[in-house]
Amino acid sequence: MTIPIATVDRDTARNLFDHYRRQRDGIRNRPEMASICLICGSIHIIPKDGDAHKLVCRSCGFAFQRYTCDSCGKTVDSRDPKNHACRVCGLRVCSCGACGCATGSCE
Repeated sequence: MTIPIATVDRDTARNLFDHYRRQRDGIRNRPEMASICLICGSIHIIPKDGDAHKLVCRSCGFAFQRYTCDSCGKTVDSRDPKNHACRVCGLRVCSCGACGCATGSCE
């Protein structure tokens, strides 16, 4: 399931960008980070056509995965080091251990 993109003002976006650009752990827990690019700081983020798990920055083209875990409902964000990539399916592994594999979980 795709995460809705919250709108944030430029000052809030700049503060969040400065914080999470240095320390990415916890991005998955901040809903407003769905609307901020960690490459250029833009707030012009849109869903990627044809991929419900990806968002893309209209300013620089950076794409990242951000979606809700089907198993536990937590947010999964590919920019967060706690959501590492699954070697089997390519999606990110949620902090609960689930990913998009047919087995339902990944180590």
